[in-house]
Amino acid sequence: MKFEEKTDSGKQFSRAVYDTLSKAYRPYSTALFFALFMGLAGRILILGQANIIGYWVDSFCKAPAQCTTHSQFTDWGHIDYLMLLGFMCAFGFLFTLFFRILFSRYSAYAVSSIYDWVTFKTSRFPIRFFDENPAGRIITRFSSDYGTVFRLFGGPLAEFLSIIFDLACILILIVVSSYYFAVPLVFIIALNLFIYKKNIHKLRTERRALSASRSPSISHFAESTQGATTIKISGRSNTFRHRFDLLDTFYVNQRLKTNIEIMKFSFQMNTLSSLLLLIVGLMSYYLIKDGKISAGAIGASFGLIVYSGNTIQMFFEWLAQLEEGIIGVERLSQYLSKDLEYGQKAEYLTQLPSLIRSPELLKKLSAPQSKTSAGGSGDLTLENLWFRYSPELPWILKGISLKIHFGEKIGIIGRTGSGKTSLIQSLFLLYPYEKGRILINGQEPIVDIDLTTYRYNYSYISQDPVLFQGTLRENLDPLKLLTEDDLMQTLVQVGYASNILDTSVLDSRIEERGKNLSVGEKQLLCLARTLLQKAPVVILDEATSSVDPQSEELMVRATEEFFMDRTVIIIAHRLSTLEKCDRIVWLDKGEIRKVGPAMDIIQEFRKFEEVSPS
Repeated sequence: MKFEEKTDSGKQFSRAVYDTLSKAYRPYSTALFFALFMGLAGRILILGQANIIGYWVDSFCKAPAQCTTHSQFTDWGHIDYLMLLGFMCAFGFLFTLFFRILFSRYSAYAVSSIYDWVTFKTSRFPIRFFDENPAGRIITRFSSDYGTVFRLFGGPLAEFLSIIFDLACILILIVVSSYYFAVPLVFIIALNLFIYKKNIHKLRTERRALSASRSPSISHFAESTQGATTIKISGRSNTFRHRFDLLDTFYVNQRLKTNIEIMKFSFQMNTLSSLLLLIVGLMSYYLIKDGKISAGAIGASFGLIVYSGNTIQMFFEWLAQLEEGIIGVERLSQYLSKDLEYGQKAEYLTQLPSLIRSPELLKKLSAPQSKTSAGGSGDLTLENLWFRYSPELPWILKGISLKIHFGEKIGIIGRTGSGKTSLIQSLFLLYPYEKGRILINGQEPIVDIDLTTYRYNYSYISQDPVLFQGTLRENLDPLKLLTEDDLMQTLVQVGYASNILDTSVLDSRIEERGKNLSVGEKQLLCLARTLLQKAPVVILDEATSSVDPQSEELMVRATEEFFMDRTVIIIAHRLSTLEKCDRIVWLDKGEIRKVGPAMDIIQEFRKFEEVSPS
């Protein structure tokens, strides 16, 4: 049974990965370079103590064949050596600590900006992207993949760079102490590199597969929780549990395969470390026997070699582990390389770094720059509109032509599948239409006005009111553009609040999807939000189908009183809610069957339903 998500399979990472990392780290380059300098200096001071101790040991040596005199330390006493070692230890520790803290901090900032960019761009993807990608797959990018990136590119990346500093310092200090030992060290490094290259493709493949194997089980779990009531009522719990077990087992097996490859790689590295110690031990015996190296040099070099064996192994193991973080960046970069929704401003992408660091600039660009007409009027024209959800699918709307004047209240009726919802989606340009034109006040979206500004001309109240976790204030005014008086006056106007002075209601908590509110309360808040938006066109899509009669009466009254100065489009199955509309549009199989006065069309539609029941 196949559950895999499609992954990159190339041996090399794409150029986009390095471009993403470069763009993320560039704003912090000065601080990062300074941190790197401090880190390198700190490791030189700490590891260089081995050479100083070797010189100190040689100062005790009395055997001419095994002793070396160091002219720069001829007059040094024990106190001098102790003071120098203390200085090197203290400043080496401080420099290293400073590097770890500074680098980890700015590295965390950098990878956090990647998350912000991906979030910013994903919110501007075409709706078709969300139709084709399960929620679990998208969530995995923002949870598991980003979690891996943040985990490995923070403190662990600083650790990895420290290991690189150690290897560079060890090689330099061994050459200074006794260049003989540089040869086996370079040889073992070359062998480790060979082992790394031999294993890395398999490790990379398994890690990519592991990252991809997370999303099916997450997606299935999310779907199960959303439909928990239906699953229990229909007695399908065992079926869903069985599938989750299969998906979870698939993920666990993939993790096991990945861990086995990591263990095999680690074993080969351990073998090379043992070989290095054997070679150095034999070389030390013959070199000191022939008088080619001093006792102090052997002590310093052997100590560095012993440390380097573990360091080399750690370097390649960390490098292999860092691949997991790069794979996470690769998966996030896939989203950064996708096309925006048709009509979205491409310059947003070039401004992403500055946008993320400047909330005020982001707010300014997100807010509507201008209305499409003076006085907030909302004349709407559809000219021979043809619409379908994908080029390979049949047409849903077929040659729709309609003129809606400012201030009109238009009802839309039709059987299920007649194209009512598709008409609204085409108005919002959630999917691009292929033929015809939509004009608001004589201007065409994308051609004459940008998509964001165009959409600010519409307010939308649906059958399922959408609220977000946070305060009531944040739900009503997410961009913080309105005054507290504006918010309270509107809440009192719709009947949600009883006193304009009771501003504490604005700080009340709204749970996810407003689950701590009744359907009626949610509709009132959506009504308040629509009034505050002041959009010239208001669309009510089955807005009263789930509410009680009292709330329905309020919504109907709202279309008559609150939206007197706006164009209103109402989709409803309850024909009684459309009786006071100026005109009604009757859709049938994607075409306009008839347009006319409300009561005339309602009566004709009722007769049609009686004669031709669904």
